[in-house]
Amino acid sequence: MKISIRNKLIIAISVLMVLLFALAAYLFISEKKQQMAQDIYVNSLAFGKLTAPTIAYDYDLYLAQNSFVYFNREMHSIFDQNEDVSGAKVISYKGEILYDSNVDTEKKYDGSEPRIVQDSSLIEQVQSENVSIRTKDGQNIFLKQDVDGTISYVDKNEKNAAPLGAGSLINYVVVPATEKYSIVYRLTYQHLDERVAIMARRIGYLAAFGIMLGMLMSFVMAARITKPIGQLVSSANEIAKGNFKTQVNIETSDELNFLGQAFNQMAKDLDASMEARLYKERVTSELKIAATIQQQLIPKVLPKIAGMDVSAGILPAEEIGGDMYDFLQTSDGKMLFYLGDVTGHGVPAGIVSSIASALFYGYSNEVDLKKIIINVNRVLKARTLTNMFMTLCLIQWDDLTKKFSYVNAGHEQLIHYKAKEKKAVLTPHGGIALGMLPDISKVIKIEELDFEVGDYLVVYSDGIPEAWRNKDEMYGEERLQNAVSNFGNDLQTALAMKEAILADVKQFCGDYKQMDDITIIVLKRTA
Repeated sequence: MKISIRNKLIIAISVLMVLLFALAAYLFISEKKQQMAQDIYVNSLAFGKLTAPTIAYDYDLYLAQNSFVYFNREMHSIFDQNEDVSGAKVISYKGEILYDSNVDTEKKYDGSEPRIVQDSSLIEQVQSENVSIRTKDGQNIFLKQDVDGTISYVDKNEKNAAPLGAGSLINYVVVPATEKYSIVYRLTYQHLDERVAIMARRIGYLAAFGIMLGMLMSFVMAARITKPIGQLVSSANEIAKGNFKTQVNIETSDELNFLGQAFNQMAKDLDASMEARLYKERVTSELKIAATIQQQLIPKVLPKIAGMDVSAGILPAEEIGGDMYDFLQTSDGKMLFYLGDVTGHGVPAGIVSSIASALFYGYSNEVDLKKIIINVNRVLKARTLTNMFMTLCLIQWDDLTKKFSYVNAGHEQLIHYKAKEKKAVLTPHGGIALGMLPDISKVIKIEELDFEVGDYLVVYSDGIPEAWRNKDEMYGEERLQNAVSNFGNDLQTALAMKEAILADVKQFCGDYKQMDDITIIVLKRTA
């Protein structure tokens, strides 16, 4: 029995619609299930953080005083706020279960022997200062919150761990409530399953209606669209092979004509889009390589300098920045380090900073700081664009003579915290930016700093004082100087000083976009 093309098209469209509806329904339900599971996790985590101190407080106030009725009433009031939390346990730091809402329903536990948690991994979660979760598949994940509010996934040893997968199901959440207790919240997905079932039924009804309607329409339209569709299919196969020059010629007076025109335009757009995509991928790949190369120029490990505590860091505004710093051991045993800031940021600034880094490395064994600056300036002026220049502070520390000297090439004033006077002062302005003049020998000079034991020195790029809170207000040097003065009275290490300054800048800026690279070196004289 022969089947006509028209009937074949009707059958094909009907089967296709069934498959498409089934696939779409499956994907939609899967996505919504993952989304709802994620919402349950996020809401339960927030619920736990919010209620854990209250539960601990109520435990001390009521249950610890044998007032079970009042405590149980408060617990029911808390659980009524989140239907996805099926119960909670109060566990002491030593692992004793003080309260279990699923067991202690009528009265406080009064057994002769204390209830001790047998699960060693749960004990680790209870004793951790971080919020933690256990997934349905038995994986423990700890959530560590940094000083800037960023939450990262770690293991029990606070080493980086893989993030929680999308839609992962959680067995329970452990929230440290006080120094004595942690609260374990057990999650339930009963309501999730109910909502998914309701959603599946509704989608099934809609799919059935859509399929029937599609079959009815296919009977009407099949005869009219067979030939144009054949042409479109043939041309689509050419496009699938990569032939984006393919065009169709559909001469009808209805929408199929517009479909043919749209198809032809799509082929042209795909051709242009593919070329643009390839170009974008190439540029993106090259930017990543450039960023990786630039990262190699930044010291991964700071050197150990006798008599000096050192900390440094850089926060680029884009993938490639114009700031740089480095520490170089000279052949005569001295330590040479610098911080530079190229105008602007991005690829041009990154190229100039890379050139400068290579130059300083090459000239690092030069005895005279002034000659190093002069030689670097000469090359930059000759080999970079006229509108590109770099401010820089070059510092030398001689541990043998305890001599601290530096050359400022148009850079920000250094901030010197004097421990004896308990205040921070600015060093004088000086020099001119590198790359502006062919010869800067007459406008720069070597300065010496009376850097005593306990003193701090803060070297920074203009990304800190020019960090903006909004379009009208920026951080400013005065605020930075005051911050160093305040922190110097309390902090004991260069690392603590650096992190305190960056945290203060972050708090000032809030969510406002970082406009420039931020680089900082903090030195403390220890001996």
